[in-house]
Amino acid sequence: MTAKNKKNGLSAGDHSIVIGGSVQGSNIVVGNNNKVSNQSINIAPLFEEIYKKLDAEKEIKAEEKSDLKAELQEIQTALEEPTPDETFLARRFRSLKRMAPEIAEIAFETLKNPVGGVAEVVKRIIKKAAEETAAGTK
Repeated sequence: MTAKNKKNGLSAGDHSIVIGGSVQGSNIVVGNNNKVSNQSINIAPLFEEIYKKLDAEKEIKAEEKSDLKAELQEIQTALEEPTPDETFLARRFRSLKRMAPEIAEIAFETLKNPVGGVAEVVKRIIKKAAEETAAGTK
């Protein structure tokens, strides 16, 4: 690069990238042939489906629906964390299952299908819940 092509004293060679401004909170990957994927998943649409199915339930009273929605909101908030607390989630799902087993099953089925870590966490909780149920029936 010649001096007249320099901007603000910055010079970059071939295949270089110059970033102006702050990169705080950004991921910077160095090297060739890197692949970066976004592991986060938007689970809000999944919970919207669960809420719709809950609202459609005729057998559940309005105040119970309100409590169930609060449980579901806590589950959603926990699942949106980078590393969800499985113990907390297991308690929330147990509570949900006691209050409305059919809604718990709908939540399990809806949430175990997304890609990424959320599905794995939910699958482990489902397995643990099934083991606890089987142990309780013996």
